[in-house]
Amino acid sequence: MEIKRKIAYLIAAHSDPEHLQRLVDVLDDDADFFIHIDKKQEIEPFIKRIDKHNVFFLTGDNRIKVYWGGFSQVQATLNLLRRCLTENDRNQTEYKKVVFMSGADYPIKGNDYIHNFFDDRKEVNFIRGMNITDANTPKYNYCVRNYLFFNFFIFSLTVTRVIRKMLNLIVSSLKTKPNYIRNNDGDKLDIFHGSSWWALNIEVIRYIIEYTANHKKLSKYFKYSLASDEKFFHTIFFNSKFSKTNLYDGTEPYVPFTSAFANLHIIDSSLRKWFNLDDFDLIENSEQLFVRKVSSRHSRALLDKIDKDLLKKAVVG
Repeated sequence: MEIKRKIAYLIAAHSDPEHLQRLVDVLDDDADFFIHIDKKQEIEPFIKRIDKHNVFFLTGDNRIKVYWGGFSQVQATLNLLRRCLTENDRNQTEYKKVVFMSGADYPIKGNDYIHNFFDDRKEVNFIRGMNITDANTPKYNYCVRNYLFFNFFIFSLTVTRVIRKMLNLIVSSLKTKPNYIRNNDGDKLDIFHGSSWWALNIEVIRYIIEYTANHKKLSKYFKYSLASDEKFFHTIFFNSKFSKTNLYDGTEPYVPFTSAFANLHIIDSSLRKWFNLDDFDLIENSEQLFVRKVSSRHSRALLDKIDKDLLKKAVVG
């Protein structure tokens, strides 16, 4: 008898334990969950709400203090990938897909649909990207060529922003990087950019972890870049043998905004909008699998309607 392969959901969260519980509960069908809670937050409220045998919270040194725009987001994601690989290697079969998402996501398709969707696309890696080395635009050159500092917090958000801006201006005026990387063999690696949220096959996850361990220059380069989580994994993928295994046979033309490269999510172009009940028609007519961003505070009525009308679940309460 063939063992049904699970989906691995990797979730990066920092707030709203109530919604995280709801997210895990609704996706809990032949799935394992690997969750990173920002180390700046208390983890106990999340653990108390979500006590399942197939939920694995990162703890101890595997938790990272995550700062917007900083390399800490990449570090937290790598820790999730390593934990996922450890569990995968204990299983009798490999995960059918490894889906990276945030704690502010929610499915808009049912679990049967999601499983069938991935079963029908076994070889596909859901990651899109554009070559920003070739594009050579001021916007993305700023993100990668300048030495930018984001992984710190001083007293208050306002003070931190002022000091960060001054520090970044001073350092960037003194020294810059090329808009490409040289690997250990001296080969030039172009830089690629795309959405932070993707779904990859386990062999790609293994390759990313091995490549990161063997090519320290990659982490060194991105450590002081802006939004490196939108470039680090894409740069590895699109410089690898897997580069044409996505839906687009490789990379796509330059577009000056990240939301255009959404893989499986509805994402507003502002990247900040909280979806609510007014957005239901848009969500209902979408072919995507998930919506981002939603929360227990801003989106409860929307989520109830998604459960009832799209996921066909009974709404409790």
